[in-house]
Amino acid sequence: MYKIPANTLFIGKKLVYVPECHSTNSLTLEMTRKEYLPEGTVVITTNQKRGRGQQGNAWISEPGKNLTFSLVLKPTFLAIRDLFLLNMVVSLAIRDFLQDHVQLKVYVKWPNDIIADDHKLCGILIENQIQGDSFSNSVVGIGLNVNQSAFYSKHASSMSMLTGRSFDLQKMFERVVEKLEAWYLLLRKGLITQIKDSYSSSLYGDKELRNFRTAGGLFEGKIVGVDDAGKLIINTKDGLRHFNFKEVQFDFEPLK
Repeated sequence: MYKIPANTLFIGKKLVYVPECHSTNSLTLEMTRKEYLPEGTVVITTNQKRGRGQQGNAWISEPGKNLTFSLVLKPTFLAIRDLFLLNMVVSLAIRDFLQDHVQLKVYVKWPNDIIADDHKLCGILIENQIQGDSFSNSVVGIGLNVNQSAFYSKHASSMSMLTGRSFDLQKMFERVVEKLEAWYLLLRKGLITQIKDSYSSSLYGDKELRNFRTAGGLFEGKIVGVDDAGKLIINTKDGLRHFNFKEVQFDFEPLK
């Protein structure tokens, strides 16, 4: 059971707790179709049985060990073409939260995985509901590995595994929604340059020579940022190339 956070203006002031569900994003989207949910509504569960990640990937979380919740935002001030800015501020909020609690450098692995020590700590799934030429709701799903001690993937880890201690989930929930609200308010204020610069400087592998793989084969390059559409920009021997999600994969180890 979770309590309403004390130090936010609107995020979490409506809090829906369910002991278990298939996916908090699916549940939240279903709720928005049946009733009005104010901006900042959080749907949170102890046991998410069929969590969803990007492009239909599964998000597996041990019951009672992690933070699995969805947040309703209403970024009606954003043009649809700028939707990746929401992705940026959510990623930066989680990055900042983890940086406060993990004594390792924390990065955003494009587009929105959060990693430290080459291990994934958090996944983000944003699903937008659009009416006409603007957003009606954006449902932001967060899967944050807090106290879990074992994973199927060798590239996954948790706050506990990286620090050797356990964390109070209620306190961690309060801290993370504070960060989410702070970064979202910067977006509301239109501080776009600050957001883009912070996101670019936080990118995993930024300006490091690495191997990348596409359907066409292997190539070397350096990440130099993202474009306005959220595509990853890689500087290669043939010039700058732009990639959508799932169009490119890159190795964890930089080239010597």
